[in-house]
Amino acid sequence: MKIFFLILFCYWLTACSYSASQDAITPIRSINNIQELTENFNKPFIGFPQPNNYSICHGHTCNQFSFISLTDTQWKTIEALFIPSAIEPKQEREQIKLAIALLEKLTGEQAGTYRDRAQNFTDQGLNGQLDCIDEATNSTVYLRMLFDAGLLQFHRQASRTSRGGLIAPHNTATIIENSSNIRYAVDSWFADNGQAPAIIPLSLWQSGWKPDVQ
Repeated sequence: MKIFFLILFCYWLTACSYSASQDAITPIRSINNIQELTENFNKPFIGFPQPNNYSICHGHTCNQFSFISLTDTQWKTIEALFIPSAIEPKQEREQIKLAIALLEKLTGEQAGTYRDRAQNFTDQGLNGQLDCIDEATNSTVYLRMLFDAGLLQFHRQASRTSRGGLIAPHNTATIIENSSNIRYAVDSWFADNGQAPAIIPLSLWQSGWKPDVQ
């Protein structure tokens, strides 16, 4: 039975493909804490997010959901980050960084995750702290909204992925550059709430990349 749970947990950590994804976004949950999710089952995680109706994870391994609604004015501040339109993929990746940072800030004000510190910090999910599973899921939600709104010309939102196996698992959202088909990690775990995520080639991220300053 323990082996079964280990295999299932490993599957949840790595249940991501290398293709672009428009499937419903689902939270990755911790088996050990699944009994604590009854309240969330009464209002399921929103698989197809819209700016005025989306959900995010927090509390470590998606143990808690918050349901967010941005105003038209708030969403226009996101759209403004893509004006003027990027003229090449690298410029658009910089716009994506700014958009995710602002979405974290706006979302944090409603969800209480504005206090999230870089990495896992020390409070084990309390006070709005997010782990990498929460971050990967939330960034995927933000990327899906940007993609669905037609704000991305050079990239498409892709699935979450992980590295490190069971020894040192770490998760990230990803995007794919349309012209080259290169996949990029979009990793917001290394930064505080409202700060820009790292966007780097997935091959580099998979090698164990960490920011120079921590």
